[in-house]
Amino acid sequence: MQREKSEIIEHHQNFLLFLQRMKTLDECLLRKPIGERKWSIIEIVGHFYPWDEFVLQHRIPYLLAGKSLPKAPSAEDFNIHSSFIARTETIEKTFEKCIRIREDLLNQLNQIPEEKWLIKLQIKDSTLTLYEYLKGLMEHDIHHINQMKFTLNKVDEE
Repeated sequence: MQREKSEIIEHHQNFLLFLQRMKTLDECLLRKPIGERKWSIIEIVGHFYPWDEFVLQHRIPYLLAGKSLPKAPSAEDFNIHSSFIARTETIEKTFEKCIRIREDLLNQLNQIPEEKWLIKLQIKDSTLTLYEYLKGLMEHDIHHINQMKFTLNKVDEE
């Protein structure tokens, strides 16, 4: 497997392992905001699901077919709605949805032929490869993973 594809696949596999470990944590810890005016860990987890679903349905198929991309939803509206759902549904349901959709995404990424990963794609005013697009999403995941780990480390120190 080429380096670019394996990097993204490995990230998603590790992300799924991280979620599996997180779902065993105490509910009070998962629902506590990570800082002043910040989401809780479960809200962070909950916001991955709709974005993964959006990427699966409205990005990857279009990018691979070389078609124009549908307009993205308002990130703020999307995130407000997803955080509300994560606050109101059970912890188990939020993790279940997030893990399921990430597994679906991983399966789809595994099926993309290696030659498609480095083809230049036009996204709005930018030209980038599928790998570069997915790497940007990976970096977003890592940002939130680091937030959650930092929060959990603070709790361990208390």
